[in-house]
Amino acid sequence: MEKSLTALAEQAGIVGAGGAGFPSHVKYNAKAEYVIVNGAECEPLLRVDQQLMAKEAEKLLAALQLIVNHVGAREGVIALKRKYHDAEAALRALLKNYPKLKLYFLDNFYPAGDEQVVVYEVTGRIVPEGGIPLNVGVIVTNVETAINVYEACVNGQNVTDKYLTVTGEVVNRITVKVPLGITVKEAIDLAGGQQ
Repeated sequence: MEKSLTALAEQAGIVGAGGAGFPSHVKYNAKAEYVIVNGAECEPLLRVDQQLMAKEAEKLLAALQLIVNHVGAREGVIALKRKYHDAEAALRALLKNYPKLKLYFLDNFYPAGDEQVVVYEVTGRIVPEGGIPLNVGVIVTNVETAINVYEACVNGQNVTDKYLTVTGEVVNRITVKVPLGITVKEAIDLAGGQQ
């Protein structure tokens, strides 16, 4: 018997990679009208999501389609900032293969990456105070989380790594894929140490 997306997500240890770490198998165990991939990156120095959207566009679109199908959504949306030109080009080149998916462009404002803001911008729906997007028929997932869904469902891979932007007062500002459990000092050392 083939495993469901939620079972594969649980087995792979997929949690929200955007910061909250909410178990994805719980989030995807629902029905929703919309699934939104939040690719807006609230913090101005972060680059992981925009880089992943450009580099892994096919995996992201395939994962979003899997999630849309699983939750019975009528549409999947990748919300990204208008200034992410490389990500836009990579996604647009493949989008014709996914008729239920579309891009939604956000202006460069703070807090564009906040999940409630993304839901409102994309759907016009207001998440109730203290509520979650599912209260208004929406599931929001992170770019890296969706790619982890692809890797679990298509390649049978568990989550053992995390993408990380190392920026600020370091020699080299970089985005790297690091093993789970890496220390801050080890991450800074990857970027050539502090300035």
